[in-house]
Amino acid sequence: MLEYLTEIVNMFFMQYGALGVFIGTVIEEIIAPIPSTLIIIASSFFMLNSAPITLESVAKLIFFISLPVGFGMTIGSTIIYAACYYLGKPFVERYGKYLGLKWSDIKKFNDRISNQKRDYLYIYIARAVPVIPSVAISGFCGVVRYNLKKYLILTFFGGVTRAFILGFVGWQFGTYYKNISMGLSNIEEILVIIIIVAIIGYVVYKKKKSK
Repeated sequence: MLEYLTEIVNMFFMQYGALGVFIGTVIEEIIAPIPSTLIIIASSFFMLNSAPITLESVAKLIFFISLPVGFGMTIGSTIIYAACYYLGKPFVERYGKYLGLKWSDIKKFNDRISNQKRDYLYIYIARAVPVIPSVAISGFCGVVRYNLKKYLILTFFGGVTRAFILGFVGWQFGTYYKNISMGLSNIEEILVIIIIVAIIGYVVYKKKKSK
C-alpha cells in the first residue's frame, strides 16, 4: 500500500511540482489512510534531491513545499471542519443524552476558548506539531464551531510551519523518508487512540458525576 502511494506521490511531484504537493495535501487531509507525513517528507526528498543548504534551496522549500502544503491543508481540512460543523450539533442533540453531553456544554466551551487569547497559540501549535493528527483538530474545531476566520488563518500558518519542519527533515534525511514518515504516522495513530480513549473517559466521568 505504502509503495503504491509513494509512486503516485512521486509522479505528482515530478510532473506537477508545487501543484502536485498542493493536490496531494488536499487529498491526504480528506483520506485518512494516507500518512499525513508522507506528502511533505517525500516531496522535499524528491524535489530538493539532497541539495546543499543555501538561500535558494530554503526558498524552494518554502515556496514549492511549505506554502502549497499550507494552502492544501487549509482547503482539505475545511471539508472535515464543515462536515463536523453541520453534523456535530444534530448528533449531540440526538445522541448526547446517552453520552451525558448537551449542546449547551459545547456552546459554553466554545465561548470560553473563543474569549481567551491563548486559543490562537493552542490551535497554531496543534497544527504546527507534526505528530498531532490533523483530522482530530479539524473535527474538534468543527464540532465546537470555532470561529471560521481564525480557524483558516491558524490552519494555514500552522500548516506552513509543519511543512517547513517535516520538509527540512525529508530534505536532510531523504533516504530514510519512508521509515520517518511511517514512524510519525504510527505516532499519529497512537495519539488518535489516546484522544478517543480520553473522550470516552470524559463521557463516563460526566455520566457518573450526573448520577
